[in-house]
Amino acid sequence: MFLNLEDICFSYPDSGYDLFSSLSLSFSDGWTVIAGANGTGKSTLLSIAAGFITPDSGRVRKSGEAILCKQVFDGLTPEDWSYIFSGDNHVGMLKSSLSISDEMIEREETLSGGERKRLQLLAALSHSPGILILDEPTNHLDARSRELIISALRLFDGVGIIVTHDRTFASALSSRTIILDRGGSTAASVEDIPLPLPEALEESSRRKKACRSAYDAVVTRIDSEVMIVRRLQEKSREKQKGLSKKGISSKDHDAKSRIDGARLSGKDASLDGAMRNHASRSRQLEEKLAGIAKPLMRKEGLTLAGGAYVPSLFFPAAQLKAGEYTLSVPDLSVAAGSHIAVTGSNGSGKTLFLQSFYDFLIKHGKERYVLYIPQESSIEENEHLLSVFRSLDDEEKGMVLSDIFRMGSNPSSLFSDSLKPSPGEMKKLALALSRREGRSVLLLDEPTNHLDVVSMRILEKMFREDGRELTMLIVSHDEAFLSACTDTTWQVERTGGSGVLRIWGNDNA
Repeated sequence: MFLNLEDICFSYPDSGYDLFSSLSLSFSDGWTVIAGANGTGKSTLLSIAAGFITPDSGRVRKSGEAILCKQVFDGLTPEDWSYIFSGDNHVGMLKSSLSISDEMIEREETLSGGERKRLQLLAALSHSPGILILDEPTNHLDARSRELIISALRLFDGVGIIVTHDRTFASALSSRTIILDRGGSTAASVEDIPLPLPEALEESSRRKKACRSAYDAVVTRIDSEVMIVRRLQEKSREKQKGLSKKGISSKDHDAKSRIDGARLSGKDASLDGAMRNHASRSRQLEEKLAGIAKPLMRKEGLTLAGGAYVPSLFFPAAQLKAGEYTLSVPDLSVAAGSHIAVTGSNGSGKTLFLQSFYDFLIKHGKERYVLYIPQESSIEENEHLLSVFRSLDDEEKGMVLSDIFRMGSNPSSLFSDSLKPSPGEMKKLALALSRREGRSVLLLDEPTNHLDVVSMRILEKMFREDGRELTMLIVSHDEAFLSACTDTTWQVERTGGSGVLRIWGNDNA
């Protein structure tokens, strides 16, 4: 099987710039990960590859059927039903490997987010496609669901393409990474690196730094040659003044003879030759510089230290209710500067606990200290964030925009009436505004959902190095992210209709 993108050019109407220009990529059997910051065109590239978007020019050549699993699963189609219940042994094996029963399929509308992701993959694989394209397949998945999906995808023997921020998931399937990058209104550039995602990101960073160092070294040499030419020119002008007979008496034959002798000595010609040599070197270096791409080295990360300092937090023992489910929580004391991971399987009550903790803090007058970012923000919550941002004066807006840029996003959508900020951009806006408001307690529910891997790495560094004074409780299934950002784990365990929150030690340190 193969999939080839040949000389692809594409731009969205009224965007004013090319998203892709003369882009060519080839894919064969096996898995390839596509990574890059928000706005670099990852999802658009998948849609072009799958045939949902027609490029402005260039062509897509492929063998076999291409199926695209989008981030949001719209449900089974009649064709999906016919394949799933065809009685084919292959589909039966898929159901088993993905732990999906016929009863689950029948109650599709009531499935959890992780179960729906597994059902989406079952539907795609039941078609036996030659090309399978996945857009963020692990959003909202717990560890068990992710392992089930990895096991099923390892059996796929066609062309596989994945956009994902999940480094553990990516490394389990692929040793090839394509990184898209775009600066401002320029078309996306491509790095094709034969390494798993984490190592590919490190290699890309190393290449950029090496390229920037080479560029800066040539600029320094050009500046040096230019300064030498200027000094030689000044020396030549001084010498010309010394060789001038202007102002010498017509009767001073000795002085005139000395000047004539100096003019004939060849020293002036030597100076001119040196100037020509250094000017030629400068031109050669400028030609060399034109052939070196100048990578933009984004300033990343920012200090998140809050001004509204809270020495410690307390949450009393409670029985938290969600329908028929009860979560038992012991007395909790959180020291200032604690970075706590809240883990557990889907449905165990992690979000229930975090929301309850937030409600308790608000009830006891801690609202001005606390930022709570839920998994998914409502339209009303997003509108409120945007209205707060747009009410700032120009100087404050500029600082917030700078913060968002340093968290890995191009914040232009915040000013646009037609472009809708992505969920990831809204999370960054909330963090940037909270920094301006001096909040020192962060309650984050699945903060890596909707974030690209570039932004995730920046946030990890911010939380680990620049946010040491902050108190953080983070709910996440992303082990790599939690390992980088937290030092203590609280585990939520569920058995049937009841669960308990257990406190573990410094197992992430």
